[in-house]
Amino acid sequence: MKHIITAILLCICVSAPAFADDNIANCEVVVQMPIDPDAAGETGEADGTAQIATFLPAGDFIFSVFGSKPHMAEIDGKPIRAVMCTRSSVVPSEFDLKMIRTGIPLYLSSDFDSTDSAFLSINKVEDGYTYSYAGPDLSVDDLDLLELRMKALNDAED
Repeated sequence: MKHIITAILLCICVSAPAFADDNIANCEVVVQMPIDPDAAGETGEADGTAQIATFLPAGDFIFSVFGSKPHMAEIDGKPIRAVMCTRSSVVPSEFDLKMIRTGIPLYLSSDFDSTDSAFLSINKVEDGYTYSYAGPDLSVDDLDLLELRMKALNDAED
């Protein structure tokens, strides 16, 4: 059953232009992994050894967010540190709101490898959610939509 739901969601994300910015194929989760996996102790922790950010496909995490069970918070015993999605627009979609509510930081960019592209991060703080933006000025419509989405996130916290 899980595979049928996965196939349907992937078809919707890939084939429908309205969902193009929500394509989970353009998202990754970030976990910290030890550079030398053999150096990890019995608990799986790196015991002071050097670690590196590892980028993994976010599909399983995203499906868990929309499933009936609690969402994934770790992979192979390592906490998910962030979700990164490449999008044509850095304004979070309604689809993103449920992911953001997990408390795992969400990073959106049109090109993470470019220093000139737009970059938006959304983080949970003590009294709600906050965002940070860097890049070209957003249009008035995009700013209005961003404020609307942030209001929806923060009003849900009350």
